[in-house]
Amino acid sequence: MPKKLPSDIQNSIKVLLENSVDPAVIGKRVGVHRNTVNRYANKWIHDRIRKRGGRPSIVAESTRPYIKRQVLTGCLKAAKDVQMKLEELGHPISYQSAINVLHSVEIYAEIKKKSHY
Repeated sequence: MPKKLPSDIQNSIKVLLENSVDPAVIGKRVGVHRNTVNRYANKWIHDRIRKRGGRPSIVAESTRPYIKRQVLTGCLKAAKDVQMKLEELGHPISYQSAINVLHSVEIYAEIKKKSHY
């Protein structure tokens, strides 16, 4: 079990949390680790909104429905077309990432098998 922080540090953490200061900034100001600040925040504020974890998406959430609509209307016919369109929109991505974007909007593109003839 970790040691309890002194009450003056706990009070300063509480005041900064009430003023919506980022836990990393609070940790630096008070001299404790960010996880300690988060632990106290979870203990005191039960309906606290946390940041989403994980790697940020390459393509914005607002762009995905646009790409899906373009594919369904026939403006974009292949994953290569999707890749080119996303590059035009300012998202330099690979071909495989373009396929992953299509998968995220529930369109499953397949790579054609080459025939021997």
